[in-house]
Amino acid sequence: MTLKTWGARCCKGYTCRRPPLAACSEAQFYDDLCEFLSLLRGKPVERSKFPEAVLNGVSLDLFALYREVVSRGGFRVGNGINWKGQVFPRMRNWTESNKQTGVGNALKRHYQNYLWEYEVAHPEDVTLDRCVLCNARDREGGTADWLCCDCCENWVHHSCDKRPGLGQYKDYTQGNGRVYVCPSCSREQEAGEALKRQRTA
Repeated sequence: MTLKTWGARCCKGYTCRRPPLAACSEAQFYDDLCEFLSLLRGKPVERSKFPEAVLNGVSLDLFALYREVVSRGGFRVGNGINWKGQVFPRMRNWTESNKQTGVGNALKRHYQNYLWEYEVAHPEDVTLDRCVLCNARDREGGTADWLCCDCCENWVHHSCDKRPGLGQYKDYTQGNGRVYVCPSCSREQEAGEALKRQRTA
């Protein structure tokens, strides 16, 4: 069974009642998610108390978490998403003074618990970009070493980026991993720094 087939069958009786994600309000998203989870789990999810999870002292911002993850290729991309560096700062749970460790793993767990089946039931929400270096699109099979550029948010296969000194894939995907900057953004940054040096010389 494919993920798409499983997604269609995972929650019998469910019909999406929200507009497309780009036009969806937070309230519409939560209403639809609660209905989905109620049907999926076989018990009512009370909207007024949902979600029960708290992160960094604030009720978990599932709306932002979902939007950020699906915009980066969805949960299947997994470690190619910089959960702490790219997703967390766009959530209401983030603060500049956050000292919580393991936030990336906590976000993955919460996503898997509340949103993974919902994402599978809504494949249209997932942005499937192409690798800007090889132009391949396949994230479900084949290469699984996707990285998202921290500057332009384009996707790249780590194995396609042949620059010296790049480091290993795992260097970018672990907790406080390295920041990945694609070749195009790296060239722009270098050109900007060179111009700045010329002006000050």
